[in-house]
Amino acid sequence: MKAIRVCWAEAAVPGGAVTLPGGGAVTTEWLPVAQVRGDYAAAPAAYSAHYLGPAELSVFARITVPKRQVEWLAGRVAAKRLVCLTLERLGLAVPPSQLAVLGRKPGGRAGKPELSAPPGGGYGRGGPPELPITDISLAHTLRFAVCGLASGGRVGVDVEPLRSFSPALLRTVFTEREVALAESVFPAFDPAHRATALWVVKEALLKAYGIGFAHGWGTARLRGAGPAAAVFDINLPAGTDPGDRVHIRYGRLTDHIFAIATVTPWATDGHQQKGQLRAWD
Repeated sequence: MKAIRVCWAEAAVPGGAVTLPGGGAVTTEWLPVAQVRGDYAAAPAAYSAHYLGPAELSVFARITVPKRQVEWLAGRVAAKRLVCLTLERLGLAVPPSQLAVLGRKPGGRAGKPELSAPPGGGYGRGGPPELPITDISLAHTLRFAVCGLASGGRVGVDVEPLRSFSPALLRTVFTEREVALAESVFPAFDPAHRATALWVVKEALLKAYGIGFAHGWGTARLRGAGPAAAVFDINLPAGTDPGDRVHIRYGRLTDHIFAIATVTPWATDGHQQKGQLRAWD
């Protein structure tokens, strides 16, 4: 287990770009799932062909539950809108269908997907440029699809509806100390929703490290916390860079709680290292 110090703060509804300590930025895209559902229903073939490449269309067709299908599509639409906007600022007009967000396993719940672009596709003679993107994260609920895009670090996003944890569920996913800390460090939330806030914060933090709850509920444990900082014990895989600075911004969006975690990596030779594009549903 690695002790990770996190600076955290309550934030307003996220949007636009947030500058990372040490350079770089994180941008987010929030997309109502109902909007995607309506647009897709109006022209299913045209809408899916605009946003999805051949491999994604194959995965999309294998998702048999309509609700899950639309949520999966909404996550890809949010991601591609954000990535295409980033490319446009570089003077690159890339159709969304030329980008792919695919998991490593077949099926709608494929775990951690990766964002890729076809080599040489639509970029001219120079081939695909070095993109100013170091990490990408996805989350969705019945109402929202969210994408976070990082330049110069890692990002993890999560969003959950406000809900109450039963006593049995609390005992399953949190320690008694964590429950007590949640009661003291999330005063802006109703007591019944403070466990949800801690859950969302943990999810975003673990997504930023690219592991999720890979080792069970104990993958991340809140050891200590105050209003401006916290310490998490995290079971990081060997070789994982714990980062130079870790920040979490959390808050409430209508009847949801969101969290955006950012990890600024240790600089090597004075420069941030650009990692592989990746995402986590």
